[in-house]
Amino acid sequence: MRYFTMKTHGNVPLPITKKNEGEEVVLTSGLSRFSDIDYDVRCELISERLKQLMEMFMPKYNFVPVVYLDIHNKSQLVFFRFRPPFFEDCMASFGNDGTVSHITFAGANAPLVFTVRSPKGIRSIIVSMAVGESALRRKILGVEFNQVTDD
Repeated sequence: MRYFTMKTHGNVPLPITKKNEGEEVVLTSGLSRFSDIDYDVRCELISERLKQLMEMFMPKYNFVPVVYLDIHNKSQLVFFRFRPPFFEDCMASFGNDGTVSHITFAGANAPLVFTVRSPKGIRSIIVSMAVGESALRRKILGVEFNQVTDD
């Protein structure tokens, strides 16, 4: 099965959140510039559209809401914390920038979505081809998929 790294592409960064485990409300202004964001790797957030897609592949994952609230314009945007579990039953090779370049799975039951960490501490979300193709068909915005070679 082919796998890809899931990266942010061309987004305006969301205001920084605390990255805690619970629900969160972030006060901000000018929410309209964030309306086309589906994924922000820096804050580990995904949109409702991307959450609905991920629920098909990760049905038991607990998506925690993060609400961006603009009090002056009386508007809000809801995103969801997205930290897929680490998968330890593989060997990964990394490029100079810390991103995954090659994965070798020890067993046959690799998950469809998981996280690996480079020796530099950089976390990469890895998705199967089915997840990547589903995201592209649904026109999920601000997401880039780079192929990872696997055995």
